[in-house]
Amino acid sequence: MIHAELLSSLFAPREAGDSRDLRTFLRTWGPGTVSSSAFERLVRVALKADGRLAAGAAGHQAAIRRLFPDTPDDAIVAFCVSEDKGPRPAHILTTLTSNGAGFSLKGTKRWGSMSPLSDVLYVAASIGESNGRNQLRMVRLPAGCKGLTLDTSAYGSFKDHMPIADLILDDVAVRADDVLSADAYEAYIKPFRLVEDVYGTAATQIGVLGVGLTHEWSQDVLEDLLALILQAHTISQTPMARPEDVVLMSSYFRASDILWARLGECWSKVPNDERARWSPETGTLGVAARARETRRQNAWSEIGAGGRA
Repeated sequence: MIHAELLSSLFAPREAGDSRDLRTFLRTWGPGTVSSSAFERLVRVALKADGRLAAGAAGHQAAIRRLFPDTPDDAIVAFCVSEDKGPRPAHILTTLTSNGAGFSLKGTKRWGSMSPLSDVLYVAASIGESNGRNQLRMVRLPAGCKGLTLDTSAYGSFKDHMPIADLILDDVAVRADDVLSADAYEAYIKPFRLVEDVYGTAATQIGVLGVGLTHEWSQDVLEDLLALILQAHTISQTPMARPEDVVLMSSYFRASDILWARLGECWSKVPNDERARWSPETGTLGVAARARETRRQNAWSEIGAGGRA
């Protein structure tokens, strides 16, 4: 997808889908052509989003596919890293042990977003320590495999959020082909949050642009929304890992936050039920703002330009 194609799709007549059955919604609008990118998938689904939950799910599913491009096109996927003390490598205690014919996976995962709906789950596990560092691998699991239990009881009070579950892994048999050989932290865990932040923010902006076009928001707001979506598309074509990429992303997130704060008057033109689905009172940057600022400062240090805070 080039910028011209993206622009055409954003201004084409659109009709929101029904995301009350989120699994069906994602499976209906997600699959595309063999050559389509993860960002193109995001666009396809976000153009049909009827609220922030659907848009967020579009970004989440596309972000996972950015890191795992061999994921089946029609699959719903989950990325499961966090445990009792969070997602830091040292705190990942789920074990992956060789048993001769394959591997055995044992442990507990917390906060498995989309896991209750998933066909495929990517699970982080430890294969032991080397030089004082926890060595991690990602394991690809099919939903419903023997020894895997999903527990949603801790998340019953969560509303307007992607479905969540804890994973209990009791000696789950894993084929050698389903253990990804790359260092899980460097290849998947470290980049995921940043990729998901960009993709989730862009998906929400695509959906909100549709709301704005429908309800005739001011042209300057619509133009700025459009520019941010195009900037996210540009970011998606970078490795999203180099210091230069992080600096560009910092500009995007800052501008996104400023624009979201400007939308207050615009929401008064949107019917109450539709406005509620887009949660305008919730900002775009969320809990990862501090981590982003640390990445921004580190990026400038690596570039060596001595960028100011």
